[in-house]
Amino acid sequence: MEGSVATGLGSLDFGPVITALTSAVTPAQIIALLASVIAFGIPFVFMWFGIRKVIKIFRSAVMGGSIVV
Repeated sequence: MEGSVATGLGSLDFGPVITALTSAVTPAQIIALLASVIAFGIPFVFMWFGIRKVIKIFRSAVMGGSIVV
């Protein structure tokens, strides 16, 4: 039973699928996608650092009794 599954999978030809994928996606599209992900992520990184700074200021104000920026 398992031998028939292995021979069935071994006879599959992924050549047309790989050819279709490589012809559909170009390197320019991959670079554009990476650039847009980076451009979209940079504000979130700065926002993360800003939130951490605000939390640190708040904690030091509560513990120390004064606000220092």
